[in-house]
Amino acid sequence: MNHSKLSVRTLTMLALLTAMSIIFARVLTVSTGFLRFNLGALPTHLAAVWFGPAGGFAVGAVADLIGGTLSGYSINPLITLGAGSVGLVSGLLFQKLGSLRLGLRLQISILAGHLVGSVVINSLALHIFYGYQWPVLAARIPNAIVLSAINTVLVRILLENKALAAMIKAKT
Repeated sequence: MNHSKLSVRTLTMLALLTAMSIIFARVLTVSTGFLRFNLGALPTHLAAVWFGPAGGFAVGAVADLIGGTLSGYSINPLITLGAGSVGLVSGLLFQKLGSLRLGLRLQISILAGHLVGSVVINSLALHIFYGYQWPVLAARIPNAIVLSAINTVLVRILLENKALAAMIKAKT
């Protein structure tokens, strides 16, 4: 009985994080052509830290699928894989680097998530499906670094929020 309550609470939190990701990525965004500055990955990183790599992947991938559909875009499986990989990689590294202090652990895991998901996988998708040239796509690297730094600071602030931590801890 208690286990099903946990599952409903976890699914509810993942759904809320997915909705936040859609809003942050589709509504609260600054776009300069193929570069976008938004906080859409922030809920993905939070899901990865709180619920592990599977939770991070699910939030990133589902938010991309729903957000893309709502925006009128066709679904690109490779871009959806990239969005999910941001959470998967950051969640895996956050778990594996447990011996490091929290700040460094967050920095490494979030940066790696952005580099794998956004810079590598999504750039590959943009090159294959939309014909973007590699020198143009290289501009995505500084974008990923800046977004990683911002996401790291925001995730750290949210992790230190005692009320939020108590709510997440209640999921267990």
